Amino acid sequence: MKVLLVTNQYIDIRKDGCYCDFPLYGTLENMSVLGELHLVASFSYSDEMASIMYLNQKIDFVDLEHVKHLRPTNKSIGGWLKNSIYNRKLLERLVPSMDLVVGYMPSGDADTAMRIARRHEIPFLSFLVACPWDSLHNHHRLLARLMAPISFLTTRYSVRHSDYVHYVTKEFLQRRYPTEGRALGCSDTNFGVFDPMALESRLRKLSSRKETDEVRLITTAHVDVRYKGHEFVIRAIARLKSLGDLHYRYWLIGGGKGDYLRTLCKRLGVEDQVIFLGLKTSKEVMKILKDADIYLQPSLQEGLPRSVVEAMSVALPCIGFNTGGIPELLEPEFVVDQKDVKGIVRCLIHLRDNAKYRQTAERNFQMAGDYEHSKLEKRIRDFFSEVRKDVEDKRI
Repeated sequence: MKVLLVTNQYIDIRKDGCYCDFPLYGTLENMSVLGELHLVASFSYSDEMASIMYLNQKIDFVDLEHVKHLRPTNKSIGGWLKNSIYNRKLLERLVPSMDLVVGYMPSGDADTAMRIARRHEIPFLSFLVACPWDSLHNHHRLLARLMAPISFLTTRYSVRHSDYVHYVTKEFLQRRYPTEGRALGCSDTNFGVFDPMALESRLRKLSSRKETDEVRLITTAHVDVRYKGHEFVIRAIARLKSLGDLHYRYWLIGGGKGDYLRTLCKRLGVEDQVIFLGLKTSKEVMKILKDADIYLQPSLQEGLPRSVVEAMSVALPCIGFNTGGIPELLEPEFVVDQKDVKGIVRCLIHLRDNAKYRQTAERNFQMAGDYEHSKLEKRIRDFFSEVRKDVEDKRI
């Protein structure tokens, strides 16, 4: 069975093959059970260290002849129009020869592929990982905010009329983007090997904690993506500093220059409390998480954030905004209204209490076990196997 996956995720073309990042690799590996995989994706040709660190998983189960290039549609109005026409022509050529089309959504190109597939009566599977309304409505660029209602409606239409849908949340995306097709609600999170000793190590650190100790906060997200919300944690640190509390250090892991955040730190006088660590490999991220004290996900847009599950897997207490699937992961008292700096401060102070910290660490560690890779992989692969059987039965 020939399967076409349409995604705006980046892959890296090198002399020895095709590479992608760790999360996309897991997705492709699971989808390989559907049949012969063909891939239409955004290309990266960079040899810079940032690309090598992120796009380091070789896709050895996809034939390079089956990989085609989508042109970017997020640069300018003129570039968007020109490249959208090119992408549509490419999809018009590829889709009719497929047995199943999969859209990694939200994506305008995936929406286009869905409409073409529907016209040719080819089954379509939506793989919905985030809400386009939240990401665009909270964007700092006016053009992106103007596109929010259009993207919301096109995604809603595509998902509703899909034959199959894989949601990465249990409830949030299902409520906002319902479908008439067969659906699975299951995270695609993959944080590697679950360390059963992480909780014991965390509690051992807690037992030796002193009032005067530095409190290390951490967020893993691209530092130039404004809707990731780093600025609200920085403002919380500044508020705590104004109250005489200088114990907090904020570690930022992720790509980007962070010019806006660096300027904000200087303006608020907390530049010595905010540390930009840059890009790190998956192994390095997990090691740093174990050294941190509290994880924060102050995003204005999310699906079900893998980074929060990773933090929970090393028994880190977590604080997050009431966004996407975050409330599905955290205790209500640590879910803060969007942009609520006082709420972040309140939670941070609450976690200075050792009994509460211990309770939250134990709860998060236990819940992270539900997202262990082997458990999720079985559910996802079972669903894809059912999809494959259904498609093949309909072809007979």
